[in-house]
Amino acid sequence: MKILLLGAGGQLGRELKRSLAPLGEVVACDRSRLDLADADALRQRVRTERPALIVNAAAYTAVDKAETDTASALAINAHAPGVLAEEAKALGARLIHYSTDYVFDGSGVRPWREGDAVAPINAMAEQSGPENRPSWPAAAVT
Repeated sequence: MKILLLGAGGQLGRELKRSLAPLGEVVACDRSRLDLADADALRQRVRTERPALIVNAAAYTAVDKAETDTASALAINAHAPGVLAEEAKALGARLIHYSTDYVFDGSGVRPWREGDAVAPINAMAEQSGPENRPSWPAAAVT
């Protein structure tokens, strides 16, 4: 099975690269190999690789900078996952997308669930929240 791993240079991505290796061929991309803010390049990479599984561990994680560089943060944290979902659906591939728990304000008394109401605590969380993902084809997201 071919696996496209995005965010391979980060802490989570490095561990996923190692963990996913026994499952098949891992094509690992970090920001030097693929700019997630470039939707056309992202589409082209997915179409070229034709993976059975896309794992997105990439994110704009500079929390303070996201307050002022909102365009880049939105492109990477909201639009890029939408592109990945569209491409996964077109290929019949599965998509695993990691996001932030900052979309929740921390007031809960049990573990958060996908359907829980969000209350973003900063700009990065607002950009990662469900209101910025209306075009994601739900059938493709795992």
